[in-house]
Amino acid sequence: FEADPDDVTELLQLQPTSTVRRGALTRSGRPSQFNGWWLEAHEAVVTNGGQHDAALSTLISHLRGREARFARLRDHLRPRQVTVYGGLYFSPREQCGVWLEPEQMQILAACGVGWGLDLFVADEAAN
Repeated sequence: FEADPDDVTELLQLQPTSTVRRGALTRSGRPSQFNGWWLEAHEAVVTNGGQHDAALSTLISHLRGREARFARLRDHLRPRQVTVYGGLYFSPREQCGVWLEPEQMQILAACGVGWGLDLFVADEAAN
């Protein structure tokens, strides 16, 4: 999005975990190519479906009741995407599942928020 990340904070009435502005130096030392706004719910590595559900439930609690604010965000700032993203690290020797409950899907849809999850095979040599 082209807007200042502070505008996202004001529209949503949520404090982000981090923001970035186009041109600001990133951790890699390169200038950012975009503006961004993030709210993290789980800093540690997520290794099972229960941890994923807990993190998602935390984020959903921030969305609940803010459906109209997200509509204004889409109308005024026109972000390219608004998405809940997660990463799940799992052992190839274990079964691991993730799920979305109907209420979670309903709130995500009402806010116009997508959901994405990357799956990573855990490096068992590091354990």
